[in-house]
Amino acid sequence: MKSFPTLLILFLGSFLFNYSTLWSQTPISVKTNDFVTTTIFFPSNIKKVVEPAANFTFTYESGSNIGLLKGKIGRPSNLLVITEEGYIYSFALSYAEEVPEFSFILTKDQAISRTIPSNNNSSQKPEVAEKSPNSQDQISDATYEESSQNIPEESKLDDGISQIQVTDVPLQQNGSMAQESRFESNAESGEEDLYDVDREEYYRIYCENNYLQKTVFKRSFRQNKKISVRLNNILVDRNEKYFVVQIENNSKKKYDIAGLSFFKKSKVGQLEKIMNPLYTFNLQESIDPEGINEVVYVFKNFNISAREKISVVLADANSDNMVILPLDYLLINSPSN
Repeated sequence: MKSFPTLLILFLGSFLFNYSTLWSQTPISVKTNDFVTTTIFFPSNIKKVVEPAANFTFTYESGSNIGLLKGKIGRPSNLLVITEEGYIYSFALSYAEEVPEFSFILTKDQAISRTIPSNNNSSQKPEVAEKSPNSQDQISDATYEESSQNIPEESKLDDGISQIQVTDVPLQQNGSMAQESRFESNAESGEEDLYDVDREEYYRIYCENNYLQKTVFKRSFRQNKKISVRLNNILVDRNEKYFVVQIENNSKKKYDIAGLSFFKKSKVGQLEKIMNPLYTFNLQESIDPEGINEVVYVFKNFNISAREKISVVLADANSDNMVILPLDYLLINSPSN
């Protein structure tokens, strides 16, 4: 029987191995400016890019695994890159007068996730074709070699080719090749695959790449004792609606948040009902003096009538003070995108 120290060492070794195989959940921090070109090398060719804010420029050539990044003075932003192998890389971009790193050579374990690749992998075809004759004839390798000794070389070659051609057709219709074809026809990018595989991870990546975008609804805000709530944007993607909200602390002390909630009132005199989001992104527990917290709330896509009302309510953890921001139904029904 193994001693306790031995079992402990085995357990820790297994834990460290499993931990090392987890996806990176931290965006790659990149500082850049308009005087230096930052070069990023990916493990495989770039397939899709979710562009950053306008003060950053990311360029690449089709069929290349190299991206070039430049930035101008402005607010930080995010960049998302999906490679042909389905690896998803997230970057936190910021402007800096001095750039500490001019190039990044990325590895697969630096990806935050991986989608199901939509491109057919031709290297898998020979494996499937070689297994098919054995499964159909149900003979061993030894029997196959013995029975083929009296066959001329040219006939063997012809038989081998004919077997591959015949077995390849039903595999494209009913096997794994058909599944890959279905992904190609139903998905234009890796994001769609991730949407089906891990919905919450899809929400997180979409929010991360849109919560710092410029304000669209400049007049939609409310303020109470130097604490303001602003609706920056409303985005629609797939079957969801994303509300990008900004909380700003203009005071000289820290502001503790008790909660940020959405309420809906359908008729006059009816009690307001709280709306339960599908996902909440980046809501902080407190905001530093003169600090800002950009938050994204994800709801199932909806529209409201002119008689219905939706309000965003910010509650103070240390008092009964609240900031209530009513949302116009025209903004909700006609988002920016």
